[in-house]
Amino acid sequence: MEDVAWINGITDKNKIGVGQRIFIPGATKVWKVDIYVEDVTTRGRATTVRYEKGKFIWPVEGSVTAPFGTNQKRRHDGIDISAPVGTPIRAADNGRVVYSDNKMRGYGNLIIIEHSDTFFTIYAHNEENVVKEEVLVKRGDIIARVGRTGNATGPHLHFEIRKGSRPLNPMRFLP
Repeated sequence: MEDVAWINGITDKNKIGVGQRIFIPGATKVWKVDIYVEDVTTRGRATTVRYEKGKFIWPVEGSVTAPFGTNQKRRHDGIDISAPVGTPIRAADNGRVVYSDNKMRGYGNLIIIEHSDTFFTIYAHNEENVVKEEVLVKRGDIIARVGRTGNATGPHLHFEIRKGSRPLNPMRFLP
């Protein structure tokens, strides 16, 4: 690991970022490595969850078209909120953008915000991400616009709340 860090000019090997290109000495082939939400949200270890109505605001106005949980043998780690393409998506609380890209399979344009107490909010299928990584956002700031990118069947926001990497039912935190 020391050699890999040195060859890549990385001074702190604990700060290698998700999606960062790394040269591995002796490698003979370039491999594409999939990135998963858990790769970003494992920074914070999930501790006891205290459900608090109104802890987060609704990121977009619309109807919930797919609930949290497992149905028809499909796991759904968030809720889907139907809204027209281009509708502003707002940060559900103050935090720091830790991911703003489209490299996670199925999510399309995706934003992940880290909040206090190891909470993360996830906003997927965006038409456009308005904020970049490392930006500090305030509750209610516009961060993206509703779209249908990735594995979306129509325009909507896929919204998740996680404690560390553990998905939680957003309905238990929204007003």
